[in-house]
Amino acid sequence: MYTIGQFALFGRVSARMLRHYDAIGLLHPARVDPDSGYRHYDESQLATLGRIVALRELGIGLDQIRGIVDGSTSAAGTLALLVARRAELQSQVHDDQTRIARLDERIRRLEGEPAMDSTTEVELKAVPASQSLVTMTELV
Repeated sequence: MYTIGQFALFGRVSARMLRHYDAIGLLHPARVDPDSGYRHYDESQLATLGRIVALRELGIGLDQIRGIVDGSTSAAGTLALLVARRAELQSQVHDDQTRIARLDERIRRLEGEPAMDSTTEVELKAVPASQSLVTMTELV
């Protein structure tokens, strides 16, 4: 048996997090001393804690992890959850890449570089006014 501090150290979590996992029913200690209230964990629980930590590192929520750990989520359900999480992360990566491109463009502008490729030629042409344009006041 391991004390909560030892078990936390082995599992790469804090004792506070282990208390939280116990409170929400995710990982109960193997034994609680009735006099002191000290929690003790069994070596066999390290695998479960390892799964919890690994899934948390992937950004999976504790409610979803509970289903995986307690067996109420099937293997197919776990796979679907992981595929959905991957898609979510991929979308975030795409959004971040778009933001980076916009930042790069702003940085180039602030540094004085032209916004367009210097090999691009721009030709200005005069266009006669059109009589068929409707003004905004006519639409309202």
